[in-house]
Amino acid sequence: MGGCVSIAVSCDEAVKGLTSCLSGEKNPFRNLVDHIATLEGTVRQLEARGDDLLKRIKVEEDKGLRRFSEVEEWLSEVRITVREAHNLLSQRYDERDKLCCGKYCSKRCISSYNYSNKIAKKVIQVEKLISRGVFDEVAQRGSIPKVEERIFHQKIVGQEAIVESTWKILEEGGVGLLGVYGMGGVGKTTFLSQINNKFLTENNDFDVVIWVVVSRNPTVKRIQEDIGKRLELYEECWEKKTENEIASVIKRSLENKKYVLLLDDMWAKVDLASIGIPDPKRNGSKIAFTTRSNEVCGSMGVDEEIEVKFLMWDDAWDLFTRNMKETLESHVDIPVIAQLIARKCHGLPLALSVIGETMARKNSIEEWHAALGVLSSSAAKFSRIEDEILSLLKFSYDDLKCEKTKSCFLFCALFPEDYEIGKDDLIEHWVSQGFILGCKGINYPGYAILGTLSRAYLLKESESNEHVQMHDVVRDMALWISSGCGEQKQENGVFVNAKAHLREIPKIENREAVRRMSLIYNQIEEACESLNCPELETLLLRDNRLKNISSDFFSHVPVLAILDLSLNPNLIELPNLSNLVHLRHLNLSCTGITILPDGLRAMRELLYLNLEHTYMLNDISEIIYCLNLQVLRLYASGVNISEDIVGLIRCMKNLYLLTITLRNSSALQSFLQDTETIFYNQVLRFQIQATRNPFRVPFATISSSRFIEIQDSDIQKIEIEGVISNESEIVGPRVKSNVCFINLRKVRLDNCIGLKDLTWLVFAPHVATLYVVWLPDIKHIINKAEYAVLRRTCDLEGVIPFRELEFLTLKNLGNLKSIYWDPLVFGKLKEIDVKGCPKLTRLPLDSRSALNKNVVIKGEEEWLKKLRWEDRATKERFLPN
Repeated sequence: MGGCVSIAVSCDEAVKGLTSCLSGEKNPFRNLVDHIATLEGTVRQLEARGDDLLKRIKVEEDKGLRRFSEVEEWLSEVRITVREAHNLLSQRYDERDKLCCGKYCSKRCISSYNYSNKIAKKVIQVEKLISRGVFDEVAQRGSIPKVEERIFHQKIVGQEAIVESTWKILEEGGVGLLGVYGMGGVGKTTFLSQINNKFLTENNDFDVVIWVVVSRNPTVKRIQEDIGKRLELYEECWEKKTENEIASVIKRSLENKKYVLLLDDMWAKVDLASIGIPDPKRNGSKIAFTTRSNEVCGSMGVDEEIEVKFLMWDDAWDLFTRNMKETLESHVDIPVIAQLIARKCHGLPLALSVIGETMARKNSIEEWHAALGVLSSSAAKFSRIEDEILSLLKFSYDDLKCEKTKSCFLFCALFPEDYEIGKDDLIEHWVSQGFILGCKGINYPGYAILGTLSRAYLLKESESNEHVQMHDVVRDMALWISSGCGEQKQENGVFVNAKAHLREIPKIENREAVRRMSLIYNQIEEACESLNCPELETLLLRDNRLKNISSDFFSHVPVLAILDLSLNPNLIELPNLSNLVHLRHLNLSCTGITILPDGLRAMRELLYLNLEHTYMLNDISEIIYCLNLQVLRLYASGVNISEDIVGLIRCMKNLYLLTITLRNSSALQSFLQDTETIFYNQVLRFQIQATRNPFRVPFATISSSRFIEIQDSDIQKIEIEGVISNESEIVGPRVKSNVCFINLRKVRLDNCIGLKDLTWLVFAPHVATLYVVWLPDIKHIINKAEYAVLRRTCDLEGVIPFRELEFLTLKNLGNLKSIYWDPLVFGKLKEIDVKGCPKLTRLPLDSRSALNKNVVIKGEEEWLKKLRWEDRATKERFLPN
């Protein structure tokens, strides 16, 4: 009865209100249409202001700044208000249909009256939000981490004592500048890395530890840039500032800090004052550097110098034999010969590691005798220890039985010293060079070669496992081999002048012999004079400052097959390339080009075209002439892929690798419906609005993709087509499901409204990187109830969620409550980064998670304090990290 009385009273009040309004000028029905139009306009204005603010925030956050809380609160309020407004507006057509009598009355007066009031109130709310959404500043600098841990995979042998003695020296007040010297490959970088990491574990009162790799031919500005990025001071405008101006910025930041500056691999004196480094002795700060020459220590005026020496015999033997226990036991004479070989490495850790790994798999005494003979004869040829070391390392190169593996290794030396080379990028170069064949999905032969070179210590993997590097001495060896091992010039000439701070194309002697040229990572702006290299097959000009390339530049390179102009953002226009008829590989990614170069129709042999991150490029209809393409990369290009472009791609019958960004819903449907097209996509990015219904992704789309990104989209739910996710759909016994996305390694979701969970990820156990930001509605990464249904409807025997996850990033997920309801194994986990997730109070970790892994957990201090742990053992294990 109470409910009935309440309804009667409210109806009575509504009738009185209607009577009053109908008799006056403010007729709610007459104004309803105007109110709706006003709300539509103000909502669009609010959304536009929110979008503009988000763009400003992203720019600032890319610089390392942290958004203000009031800005975050306003954006959160906007998302809620916009959603409520759209829900109201979704009823507008039904409400308009109810109006009658020239829109002065309604067929359902009370309903229309209430709706009109809601619209009017929402208009007022939206207008207030718009007026509040004016911010002079949107972000501020947060606190930077004191130390960034240095990860090294090799075993540390024989440096314990010198690390401890060096730490004591750094604790002394009188030492401000410390020099560490030793020959290449002796372990200086590993030694300095250990010093860096001790600032994490030992009590100290330093404010910040800065690591900079100097290398050969450094510029003041490049070192300033690295320091600026570490201190979160760097901005794009630094390009236009003078060295003195930047030095003032760095000095102001450091003069009130007790800092440690670690400079690795210095080859000559560096003017620290010109960089902006304050005198370390004024407040107990420290500077330490590594170098190959103690003469550099003298020129720097160090307070103390330390030599990293060759390993003593016991340590050298331990390092050499660390992985060959079974081999040493396979024949009684092998240990004797092994000692003779180990002594030829002169206690040099790099040589001991490289040759030790090479010999670890040789179980016959004949192989060991042969190896000793080779190493003895090569050592006898050289009088200088440096040349002898290169010849020792060459033994490991010679042991690479496969010639294509050797060619792949030597190609790596075209990249600069200390350069992180993307694995996929490197493999695609190997394919274009003809060393290996291309293939759909993951190029397993390419990854097998990378594995072989890594195990032989000729390449080393980055922390993220997505890049590789060459030790500088190994790179010296590769270039030494390419130039004929110091004896004679090879016919297949290689010209490498990478990371040399060149401002123009260098003069080249013996042009006729050059077949590969690398000018990567320089400051070249103009390429005008003809190269005139008739045998040139490969030209790498990536990572420069190119603005202009003349038509003459490519006029005399008739057999050029590989051209890499990527990472030249100021390169807007290219000359006619019609004379490059043998070009197979063209990389224009991260350039400013607005149109494709003339001459594509002449490139009948073009197999690889990379247009990723070409934001100014709009039209790619010219690819109709590139029907032999095998690789087409369009991820994050400015091109709005239409159904016509999808049709052109469909005509490329040889295509085996595609990356693409889809912003058009009709093009998306056309793309997804073509089973041939979706089978070879490797990177797939959706930016689709107004997808209110569940988004059903065909299984083949994800089964072939390695990276999927969904950005700026309005998707309520993601379902995998072909997977039964509802028990009511089952007829008979549980369905056997073979859905497992073995290729999918990276998933990124950014600014997606409506998604409440990502339970479909249980079908992607090999995902290594999961990046989820700006999903206001998400409550669970894996929803327990949804997962339970999948377990009942699909055979998920043996499926372990996130078993290969390495990096997990969760940011600005205001409603996120859980990742998973129980602790997970996390066999490869390295980092969890959480920000703006106030309702996430527990991580799926226990003391057995990520065994033998050093997991870094990043989060706001307030969030970390509120974090609940499974037990004390879990807290003690993970909280310090």
